[in-house]
Amino acid sequence: MQALDVAVHFVEYSGRTKTNLQVIKLSYIAHGFMLAIHDEPLIRDRVEAWEHGPVIPAIYDKFKKWGSGVIGRAPCKTVRFDERQIEVLDSVFKSYGKYCGYYLSQITHDDGKLETPWKQCYRPGTNARIPDEVTKRYYEKLISS
Repeated sequence: MQALDVAVHFVEYSGRTKTNLQVIKLSYIAHGFMLAIHDEPLIRDRVEAWEHGPVIPAIYDKFKKWGSGVIGRAPCKTVRFDERQIEVLDSVFKSYGKYCGYYLSQITHDDGKLETPWKQCYRPGTNARIPDEVTKRYYEKLISS
């Protein structure tokens, strides 16, 4: 699955009321839960540790023209998610979709209890990769706490 497919799902599911920052963070959180619950990635795209938290460059690049505003028009893609993927996507949207991008950034940056994948991988001045194994371990701990 491409990250952009997941991002478009969140844009459409929200009725086009989400910003690039929100969509990136929701996609990353869904990816983390998919890894922890089903032991498989939701997305195949690279996730990086940027200054303000984890970023999926493929999503950022596609929607950066909207700046910090609401994404006005997402590319139309017909992607079929399987039942497990839909379950994770819906659960993440119901739990996290109500939050602003700033708050989502905060919790993926530093949740105050566990060392986030971003915190483990971030190196100032670089956009270091966040490996799926690191994300999976974090979300497994988050689920069990």
